Amino acid sequence: MVDVPQSGVPSARPARGWIDGVLGGIFALRVPFVMGVITVAALTVPDQVREIHRILTQERTVLFFNWHWVFCLLALVALSLVLWQTSRQHAEEFLDDMPDDPPMHAAGRGLLVWGPRVLATLPLLGAALGIWLSRTTTVDLSEIEGDIPDALKGIVKLQNSLAAEFTLGAVVCLGLAVVVFFAAAMFERNLAPVGSRRARRVAVVNNWALFPLLILASIGLLIYNPVKLPQELGSIPIFALWMANLAVLFALFWRYSRIIGFPILAALIVVLVIFEVTGSTDNHRFRHAVPAKEIERPSIEESFRTWIASRADLEAYRSAGKPYPLYIVAAEGGGLYAAYQTAKLLGRMQDLCDNFAQHVFVVSSVSGGSLGSAVFSGLAQESAKNGAAAPCKTGPQSAHGPFERAAETVLSRDLLSPVIWATLFPDFLQRFIPYPFPKLDRGYTLELAFEDTWTYLKGTKKNYLQGSFFGMCGSAPADCAKGATPALALNLTNIETGMQMVLSQMEVNTWPFDGPPRLLDMFSSNALPVELPLSTAVGLSARFPWISPQGWYSFVNDATGSGAKRRMSFVDGGYVDNSGVATATKLARVLTYITSKDTTLPAVDIKLITISAAWIPFERFWMDPPKDQPLSEYVSPFVAALAAWQGRGFTAQSDLSNDQAFKVIDMGVYYNFMPLPVGWHLSSLSRTYVDLFRGDPDKCDQGRARPSLNSHAAMAASYIYRANCAAAEVVKDLTPK
Repeated sequence: MVDVPQSGVPSARPARGWIDGVLGGIFALRVPFVMGVITVAALTVPDQVREIHRILTQERTVLFFNWHWVFCLLALVALSLVLWQTSRQHAEEFLDDMPDDPPMHAAGRGLLVWGPRVLATLPLLGAALGIWLSRTTTVDLSEIEGDIPDALKGIVKLQNSLAAEFTLGAVVCLGLAVVVFFAAAMFERNLAPVGSRRARRVAVVNNWALFPLLILASIGLLIYNPVKLPQELGSIPIFALWMANLAVLFALFWRYSRIIGFPILAALIVVLVIFEVTGSTDNHRFRHAVPAKEIERPSIEESFRTWIASRADLEAYRSAGKPYPLYIVAAEGGGLYAAYQTAKLLGRMQDLCDNFAQHVFVVSSVSGGSLGSAVFSGLAQESAKNGAAAPCKTGPQSAHGPFERAAETVLSRDLLSPVIWATLFPDFLQRFIPYPFPKLDRGYTLELAFEDTWTYLKGTKKNYLQGSFFGMCGSAPADCAKGATPALALNLTNIETGMQMVLSQMEVNTWPFDGPPRLLDMFSSNALPVELPLSTAVGLSARFPWISPQGWYSFVNDATGSGAKRRMSFVDGGYVDNSGVATATKLARVLTYITSKDTTLPAVDIKLITISAAWIPFERFWMDPPKDQPLSEYVSPFVAALAAWQGRGFTAQSDLSNDQAFKVIDMGVYYNFMPLPVGWHLSSLSRTYVDLFRGDPDKCDQGRARPSLNSHAAMAASYIYRANCAAAEVVKDLTPK
């Protein structure tokens, strides 16, 4: 096309400027570019994905051609090819829409040619960077000489030995990125040059036939078994499959939008917003059923009186003139590492002392700690006995006993992949369907993953995680007080009121003091208890966004008599208090009051066992290397919220340690020496670190258990000795003579 000036002499229009050309190229590739950036961020930033890199690296050291890491590489290469081909489609269709006069600047055309090749490398480059960043910080062994336990030196040596493996993994991914880049360039140059008829045929076959068929086949297989098959694939391949799916869909939307002249993607986004605002896609109603008859739960006092009267070893303490040890456990939240440390520490105590479980009255837990406490209670119901007094094991006990091994078997599973699968596929699909399907809920899939972990235990009577929450101990909730199974007090946060509520086999709303209840029961007098699986109860306590959504149910408000329904929604109990200490302290005060007002009851020695990952936030600030870096005002609110969430749990535990009303036994890991991920997949390196704090009574050294602020290594060592002394104290408690 040419301009005709007023003189009537035609003249060619000059070519577009290079800035216009570059901006045009960026505009054409904007969607695949954003997807590439998201891929890099997803493979590098989250703590959980760095833990996945550690898992894959350790698996490769055991078996080099391990299927998981090989499949991860194949999935990332496949995603690279999809990004390359869909980017080419965007580029070629943009060139088709460009007028020949004035022509596009060479810089813009060069970007459209080379841009898809660069975008193709981003998944592998992101993996390389993520693996490199996932290297656990190496520590000079000379820094932890002296009084530091050999066990801590062992974990440091293990970390340092893996450094070369992380480097190798990063180099492999980087090398594959280079191979993909040059392979794409050679293919385009020799077989299907950009803009050629052959290139268009390749794009049509790939984007309209090959890629969609492969994606649909993969999704179909995963639907067949939403827990075990995602675990076989792994989180990174599932994420790669989702990104490939989006890339193909966006390419199709782009093409159809050009044909019909209607912005399909923008319309879908509008529809998504409307559905979410109206709540028509809310499929997060938790599993429950209205019982055939009302579920009767004992009050705290009724449960305690039944519990203390049924203790088979009570007479041994009476004869020795000692009060009966009663433990209330507070288990902190933190995903799978909290579940693992809770079940392992309690299992360790049970392996040391056969009577331990029958001395634990209740466990107050949050999030991952709720999963760990549920696993221990299930194991106690399966194997622990409310028996006569028996001596605890003495001397070195380095071997893991049956309870510890069972806890490790259950909680060494990959619970993340099923959640990733459900989040990116079924639950994502639900966002576009204006009718809720509860089985598409990612929270439901996480509960199925919880239940699946128990299937790895051989020879058990039943799957307790799959069974009834209120029927865990027998036909009625009150049966827990008669045996050796601790009652559960799962902490939830109610969205409508912002208050922490408790889901328990006891009715915690009944309060012997004057005044209103200090503990809020999930099922008040106006909301009758419903039947729900133990996995669902745990899931309600562990619904931390955005990994798991809120869970809700509706019920008839009997107080009004109108038959109108009222809804209550719940999220992770850690919103209010992530330590579980607040509820545990209130329960301890109730028991103290009950025993003090009734002198006919046996004397009890109430102790609180706190299981946590010690944050020591302010001390950590001074032990960490100095930093003088600005913090964006847009990021600081989120950083402050997360730090305050951690700080509240620390403050609750710190205040309790200064309370003279109860004896506190502190257990758990020291977090800051080797930070653990808040997620649902744990590497063997992280599990090995947690095992250092399991407690060896014969190695208790009170002097070395005092916290040292010299370094994180010294502090971790003091916490190892603290765990040893905590175990020694339990052993002493449970030795009546």
